[in-house]
Amino acid sequence: MLGLTIDVKQVSAAILSDGGDFVCVDNAPTPPDSYRDCLLAIQQLVTKIAPDHTSPIGVAIPANLRDDMVSASSLGYLNGKPLARDLQASLGREVRLQNSGHCFTQYEAQHLAPLNGSGPVPSVFGMVIDTACHGGLSINGQIVTGSNGITGNWAHMPLPSPVPYELDGQECWCGRTGCLETFLSAAGLEDDYYKITETRLSALDIAAAAANNDIVAESALQVLEDRIGRATAAIINLIDPDVIVLGGMVGALPRLVDNVPRKWPGYVISKKPATRLQSTIDSTQSILGGAALLAV
Repeated sequence: MLGLTIDVKQVSAAILSDGGDFVCVDNAPTPPDSYRDCLLAIQQLVTKIAPDHTSPIGVAIPANLRDDMVSASSLGYLNGKPLARDLQASLGREVRLQNSGHCFTQYEAQHLAPLNGSGPVPSVFGMVIDTACHGGLSINGQIVTGSNGITGNWAHMPLPSPVPYELDGQECWCGRTGCLETFLSAAGLEDDYYKITETRLSALDIAAAAANNDIVAESALQVLEDRIGRATAAIINLIDPDVIVLGGMVGALPRLVDNVPRKWPGYVISKKPATRLQSTIDSTQSILGGAALLAV
């Protein structure tokens, strides 16, 4: 199985065995401003990693898909393009395209199944919280895409239960104001820290500083946890999933699994939410693995 992901920073490709093990992984920088160059980079990467591959290729992209057209992508030059058709022409083989959040959730749901013992977990909601944010919903092991192809697109919902200072600004790249992505993404955390300190640190450096008793970094992370708590509570109130899986640079911070559920009693309708929150081991691997599953 061959899976490929297109992200803002890099294009990655992986070959998986029939048993789901990663056999080979390679990547290349994503061209910053050229659709043609992106197609060429993918062609070169696929030729490099799997020169004799002729079966279908699964591709995960940071975008919505409807009627074979790409929309709402943080990688702007993909918008309005028939990417699957163009990749098929470029690669000379069938291409199956899906949203990155859907691929992440599909892979995670499949790997939760053995832990469940009796088959697929009935409902799994995936949340990738990184430079960009994505999501997906799996029901009984199958991804739900929806009539508009946007099921699980939590990142462009407004922040639930905002306090007054959260209502100002927060313009999102999608053209709206106050989207969850502007608060929860790596950039959102970094901006919160900068507003207080006028010092730029990466999201991971902020987490490291908090672990070393930096009071400001700890405060920024507590605000983040409350916001993720509100976001996940809204998902629980609406969908009531058995499991929510977090991934991405921010989503995979270990402390979230313990701290976020402590916020739920204030926002979830149920007094004792039974939803389980857990973190992926490697969200990049999960998205690649989910892309490869498209090719089965």
